[in-house]
Amino acid sequence: MGTDTPPLNGWSRKQYLLIAAMIGTLVIIAMAAVIIISLTPPRVYFSIEDASLQDGQYKDQKFYNFTLSANNTSRRMEVHYTTLYTEIWITPSVWYSAEVNMSGFQHGYKQPPENVTKVPSWAEYYQSDSMTASTQGGGGAGNWPNCTVVVIAKVTFKVGLACTRPYHIRVSCFPVNFLNKTPYANCTY
Repeated sequence: MGTDTPPLNGWSRKQYLLIAAMIGTLVIIAMAAVIIISLTPPRVYFSIEDASLQDGQYKDQKFYNFTLSANNTSRRMEVHYTTLYTEIWITPSVWYSAEVNMSGFQHGYKQPPENVTKVPSWAEYYQSDSMTASTQGGGGAGNWPNCTVVVIAKVTFKVGLACTRPYHIRVSCFPVNFLNKTPYANCTY
């Protein structure tokens, strides 16, 4: 035997308050879900372009040169770079810190939505005993001249006044061959 719902005009004040509280709770949950979903950070994709080894001003001076390309795929969110570092790994134990020219970004190291920003980067080349040994062994993964460029960034994403917590991004770009002038190398998480 089923129970009948009493007619609306027979409901008590408590029942009206309970229904209003439930509807209010559902509205708050829906609003929170929309805010959380809209503030989910997009992926920022990096790539290395135009890698080359160029002579410096002095006799034995050389530089690793490359362009770091940062792609903000979001339609709404700005990316704010707190830090951006690159490292060139010649072997698993030999690496160089590379300089990144942040002038390609807008004031305050901002990257607008749906934007690809290209920044020049470089590191001074030093010949070491481990590199000489690895060149004799061939150019396998992690051996000269095939290098790995590691990109390390700390970013926040911003929409209007809302800002996310800081995110740490670390990607590896392989193979990057500075001798043969790699035109493009994709970076992976």
